[in-house]
Amino acid sequence: MKKTWILMATLCTMAFSNECDKNIDRISKEIEYAKIHNNIAKKSTLELVLKEVQNNCKKDPLFYDKKLEAKKLKEQEVEKIEKELHALEEKKDYMSKVEYKAKKKALKEQKHQIKKEIEDYIDHL
Repeated sequence: MKKTWILMATLCTMAFSNECDKNIDRISKEIEYAKIHNNIAKKSTLELVLKEVQNNCKKDPLFYDKKLEAKKLKEQEVEKIEKELHALEEKKDYMSKVEYKAKKKALKEQKHQIKKEIEDYIDHL
């Protein structure tokens, strides 16, 4: 009975853990791995990263969850732009070359900007 209770508690914790908990666990495991392999430089760097993650999570427990949600929204924007580019390609014959090129350029620049924002989110996760 006690083993079942512990197993259920562990599963519930895992099911409701947020990205902060996952990042902290992942970094802690990497620190242990660096200790085992006597990689002092990596261990020190990871400890600094861990402190930063813990500080971010202390300020806002959903800090990384919000970042991932924002990243998903940006990826949806990119998909929308790609659909607009495809639709523009189909309408190409019905508009002037200047208009087509201007719209295509604007959409590609918008797509590039959003992809850059996504990279910034990933770099800071």
